[in-house]
Amino acid sequence: MYLLGKALGGGIVPLSAVVADDEVLGVLRPGQHGSTFGGNPLACAVGRAVLGLLADTGPQGLLAAAHRLGAVLDARLTGLVGQGLVAVRCTGLWAGVDVDPRLGTGRDVSEALARRGVLVKDTHGSTIRFSPPLVATEDEIGFAVDALVGSLTELAGR
Repeated sequence: MYLLGKALGGGIVPLSAVVADDEVLGVLRPGQHGSTFGGNPLACAVGRAVLGLLADTGPQGLLAAAHRLGAVLDARLTGLVGQGLVAVRCTGLWAGVDVDPRLGTGRDVSEALARRGVLVKDTHGSTIRFSPPLVATEDEIGFAVDALVGSLTELAGR
């Protein structure tokens, strides 16, 4: 069984889904289960469009671009280990970055990045999470990493 959400709505509408085989979902028959939030036609149309984008597995598809850009993000962030970063974990366009705690907390880095126009999520003390959208460009990834360099430099100088 798969539970899907967040990105399924394309950033436009809240949408989630349950995906399973007939053995699991076949226990419910039409009319046996209802939901106040089920069957929203707009949300379903958006979800179908998002699934169509994700189904494009060609070299110009969204997932191929995310894979390419994830490699760029990983390389750029990994290059900062020892220069304010302690470790980097990257999967596609999702990166966990451990900041040298002598510079500050993840919250300190997040606030410095926000002042530079980049939003990240601080987690677990000195860790921040980068999660750019799948439609990000290489220039936007570069902008975010350059902002991180500026933020680390700012924190090192205080």
